[in-house]
Order: sequence, then C-alpha cells, then structure tokens
Amino acid sequence: MRLSVLSPSVVGALLAPALLLSACSGEVSVGGPATVERADLEAELSANMSGPDADQFEVACEGDLEAEVEATQDCLITFSEDGSTTGVRLVVTAVEGDEVEFDQILFIPAGEVADAVERTYADPGLTIDEVTCAGELVGEEGATTTCDIASSEGDVTVEATTTTVDGLVVNFDLTVVS
Repeated sequence: MRLSVLSPSVVGALLAPALLLSACSGEVSVGGPATVERADLEAELSANMSGPDADQFEVACEGDLEAEVEATQDCLITFSEDGSTTGVRLVVTAVEGDEVEFDQILFIPAGEVADAVERTYADPGLTIDEVTCAGELVGEEGATTTCDIASSEGDVTVEATTTTVDGLVVNFDLTVVS
C-alpha cells in the first residue's frame, strides 16, 4: 500500500481557534495540605479561558490533584460545537502553605489523534479497519507519536508531529514511516 506525506498541517484538535487558555501555569488555594479538589481544578481552568467562544466548552478533570511537587492530573476540555477534545495535564511545581502552583501542558488524547489519522487517510479511498496510536500527542512543536493503520490493503505506520499550537488548537503533520 502506498500512502504519502500529508501537508499542510492536519488540525488534530478542532477546538475553536479563538478559545485560549490564558495561562501556562496556575495557582489554587487548597485550604489544607492534601489535595486540590476536582471541582476547584475545573473552575480554575474555566476561569482561565478567554475569547469569544469561552462559554462553548466543558472542562472535566479525572480527579483531585495531590498537593505535592510533580503530582499530575489530566483534564479534558471539550468544545460543545463539535465534541473535539484537547487535554491539559496539570503538573504541580510548588506547594507553599495552602497554595498549590502548577504548569499546564496541552496534549491531544491518543483516541483523538487516531480519529484524525483515520479521517485523513480514509478520504483518499483507503478502507481502514482500525487505527491505534502509541500515545497522546503533546502540544509542543516537534512532539511526535506514531499510529498504526490496519487495512485489508496492508498495514502502515504514520508519525504525527506537532507543527504549531494556537490557543487550544494543536496542528500536526502526518508522515508515513513504514
């Protein structure tokens, strides 16, 4: 089977380009030493959204964030218009008293990357049985993940490489690597 390199960039997470996460870090008061409650994390992320589409998303975190340096918690931001999702990984950088500071790292969940790969390669007429990706695609220029396309016409491995990040939109190119 022959597949070509795709360019220009494929938009992996189709959240509204005008929707911005206004800070790359955050700070929450926990009122105690143990954790930042899930609801507080969601409220903090929601409060940091700006732009004309700021009311058209939902933030859902997987759970509480431990109040210890290097603890992580993943949250998903889902755009209500089309259901597209961008992940935000919160990483604790400091804990001082009842204040917890954290960095925010954007990523596209592996399932969203797989969906984009399938949409892209199915368009040229390829019958795809399944697409599985090795992992998420980090929203940082040059980050990569690989996806395997299973097809009755043959199997192919594609590499997704982040090209740009605009707000919550992570753009990436796809390249056939085998």
